[in-house]
Amino acid sequence: LKLGLPKMHFNQTGYRPLINQLAWCLLAIGFCSSWNRQMMAQNGLIVCGAEEVFILDSDSIKNEVRKSWSWRAEDSPEIPIEGRESFRSTDDCKPVGENILITSSSGGVALIRRGDKSCLFYTNAKNAHSACLLPKKRIAVASSFGGDELLVYRIEKPNGSPALPIAKIPLRGSHGVIWDHETQRLWALGSDDLLQIELVQNRTSLELKTNKKFKLPTPGGHELSRTGKPNNFFVTTDHHVYRFDTTEGKFSPDPDLADEPKVKSISVNPQTGQIVYHQASPENWWSDTIRFVGGKEAIKLPGQRLYKIRWDSKLE
Repeated sequence: LKLGLPKMHFNQTGYRPLINQLAWCLLAIGFCSSWNRQMMAQNGLIVCGAEEVFILDSDSIKNEVRKSWSWRAEDSPEIPIEGRESFRSTDDCKPVGENILITSSSGGVALIRRGDKSCLFYTNAKNAHSACLLPKKRIAVASSFGGDELLVYRIEKPNGSPALPIAKIPLRGSHGVIWDHETQRLWALGSDDLLQIELVQNRTSLELKTNKKFKLPTPGGHELSRTGKPNNFFVTTDHHVYRFDTTEGKFSPDPDLADEPKVKSISVNPQTGQIVYHQASPENWWSDTIRFVGGKEAIKLPGQRLYKIRWDSKLE
């Protein structure tokens, strides 16, 4: 078959524009492929609840369940053998860039690098339920019932022992924590109250100062996460889901999940706006089902004890 294409002589200047266009096309294809892979990763779901934290890739969201990444405490030699049991009941798994910040109600807290599963920070906080990164290489940890406090640590390479807190503040049933980059304030959710906290650096110590305190509309504060809108958080309690406006200091029922009980986590995909949430079964603190707002079919993972689900947005 002869296509009738002209014979090319690459030393002829007439073909240089064509060659340049071809080079740019190849470069664009490579860039788009790379960008698409990143978007696929960002559309995955980070899942926790038992001793394994794992990521379901985008195919799993189409009900073809496939794990693209998985972690257990024994994968990180920096966590001492005697400390690995403290990760048997993981309860939060926040993406923070190339790392994942993991907490466990068994007490474990770890910042894990995805690539080689190295542990960059490790501590033990009683009934740890959530955590977030702070400026100046620090981490805030919500220590729930039995601990009932918010703790702040300095991020340091594990040395075989749990890191010690550099500051703390009482908070009954401490369950959720978020750093607000815009206002440079820390938000912490307890069983009865939502606090706005200022980090005050004194000459030799760090002080946690409560600037504002908001009584929850109903008891049992659990999840604190971003809605994707400025100055706005999801707040869940034992029997309801709210949105909280940090500017006005007001709670309002969530338009989709207002009266849903036992919602353990809510996460918004920053690219698509799709909301994924986890709701415990009536008889347990866990379930085997990942749910979505808007009628999208749920994903069932038989045999799994799920607690929190986060979109892998690479942002906390």
